[in-house]
Amino acid sequence: MAVSLGRLEVETADHVVLRYDLAGAGTRGSAAIIDGLLSVLMVLGLSIAAVLIGSRLPPSVATQLAGVTAFLILTSWVAYFVLLEWLWNGQTVGKRRAGLRVIGPDGEPARFTAVLIRNLVRLVDFLPGWYALGVVMIFVTPGSQRLGDLAAGTYVVRAPKPRLDWLSLRTLEPITAAGGPLPVGASLRLSGESQRIVREFVAREGTLSARDRATLAALIARPLRAAVPDIDEADDTAFLHRIAASLRAAGNSSTAGNEDLRTPAKGSR
Repeated sequence: MAVSLGRLEVETADHVVLRYDLAGAGTRGSAAIIDGLLSVLMVLGLSIAAVLIGSRLPPSVATQLAGVTAFLILTSWVAYFVLLEWLWNGQTVGKRRAGLRVIGPDGEPARFTAVLIRNLVRLVDFLPGWYALGVVMIFVTPGSQRLGDLAAGTYVVRAPKPRLDWLSLRTLEPITAAGGPLPVGASLRLSGESQRIVREFVAREGTLSARDRATLAALIARPLRAAVPDIDEADDTAFLHRIAASLRAAGNSSTAGNEDLRTPAKGSR
């Protein structure tokens, strides 16, 4: 993972580098205004409900209810951000409106623990008023992170799909089938472009509908079947997964071989 010139680069397990544009203070501020208004409306609704209920209760019970209500209001304010960012793939209403998303260091939507930490620290970022400390941190940190992001290891990026860095992809030796190397002459070397397309499909297929996934898999698999006839898989998606697994295996074998070359033979000096 690397941060440079307002971009976050994350390398996946398939050696594909995903590039995200980091969100600046201005865009995040517009999202915060929307979320702030919605959370204030939610707090006002709870307060009005508590007052209406408390007016019908004895004074002693109403006093106890006021303490419980204050706790619930603070909890609900934090829960607004935590639950939405966790259940809505790193977005709140404001972030979705502004085209932003919270992600983890692996490029995936932030997990619950990270979301909880970044939103608990939000109370500190808010000081001394309306995210003053948080805005300063966004400007001075390389990853445009407020204190909550630094504590949770999260980043706020623009929501559109990340661009892939094609130049970071490996060009491997002739691919292997799941059971081992393909017979000599039975397969052709896959070009770097073909490897890129397969890896991109496998990395991003989860964002596609079932129909679009099947259509795209058929388009990609059709020209590749002649190059790898020994991978006998009728389903196009499964076929592409077999190729991706073979590319990973070939990459791991290549890495292991390089490590063996660097390791002195037993008894040598």
